[in-house]
Amino acid sequence: MSLKKHKKNGFFLAGLLLFFFSQPLLAYEIFIYRPYLEKRLFLEENKIYLRGEFYAQFLYPCDFPSYNDLTGPEDRWNFGFQSFIFISQKTTFLAQLVTHDDAHKRTKFDWHFSLKHSLFENFKLMVGHDSNHDSDYQSLIKEKPFFLNRNYAGLSIPFKIGHFHLEPFTWFLYNTNQRVHLDLSGQKLRQEYGLRIGFWIPKGFGLSLQIFAQTQKHFSLGQAYRGDLIMRIRLSDWIELSWGAGIWADIETSPLGNKQKFYKLMWGVAIPF
Repeated sequence: MSLKKHKKNGFFLAGLLLFFFSQPLLAYEIFIYRPYLEKRLFLEENKIYLRGEFYAQFLYPCDFPSYNDLTGPEDRWNFGFQSFIFISQKTTFLAQLVTHDDAHKRTKFDWHFSLKHSLFENFKLMVGHDSNHDSDYQSLIKEKPFFLNRNYAGLSIPFKIGHFHLEPFTWFLYNTNQRVHLDLSGQKLRQEYGLRIGFWIPKGFGLSLQIFAQTQKHFSLGQAYRGDLIMRIRLSDWIELSWGAGIWADIETSPLGNKQKFYKLMWGVAIPF
């Protein structure tokens, strides 16, 4: 590769990282196992190829509250996208947007960005940024405007066994204002750890499961957990049916004496690109 191309690639990666860490935009990566995505590598072709999907989900029943202070009407619709840039065989950049709708108006939008690099076949490093913003409404905590914002660095140990994907992971959070316990009375979140399981049958059925615990002390048991199950039927190269469930629940009683739980069922479609 010529010196000119090396410089161009270097400027692109530097700009990507600057964009990644400067977003003013609690989201987290929605795990969807996609072994069929064709990898067009930026460092080989010197072009950006976006791969991913657009999706729309109807949530019913659902008691997830709309806003960052965990108030407001329940979510009824999610619209958004996931997009990947395969920088090299070992390095991938992910951008994700999820918008929330109470069936009348958009209430909140969540951004997630991550950069993942495989050091070895079964060892991956990652850095990421998550944030949630209310739309027209403004959440207040102690009379100050509030939106969830966090950064993390972590690792995972992925394995592929036939059609199955198994990936334990953990990451450590920094510059975060997210707290454990659903009544927001806990300490700041310090670590999350969990497991991802996925498989995709070539005939067109896929399953993706992610569950992780949230803790306010490093290497301790969780005070709350989140989980998502997403199933897919691939009707064609351009549309998939989707359904699943999600839960977010306290494991321990909060300092205010509460032990809460939110849940949802999801029905929708996805359009891969």
